[in-house]
Amino acid sequence: MPHLSPLNWLLAPIIFWSILIMFSSILWWSQIIMFPKMSSSLLQPSTPLWGW
Repeated sequence: MPHLSPLNWLLAPIIFWSILIMFSSILWWSQIIMFPKMSSSLLQPSTPLWGW
């Protein structure tokens, strides 16, 4: 197991949180972009969402 320097202990949470925030923001924007399409497809009975 490699010895972690104090710089790594400082950088690891920053990198972790930045990746987590970036991933959650991408999911948030994709939900905003995809939600009108999903709601419009739910309102149209001609194109069933679940294939019933």
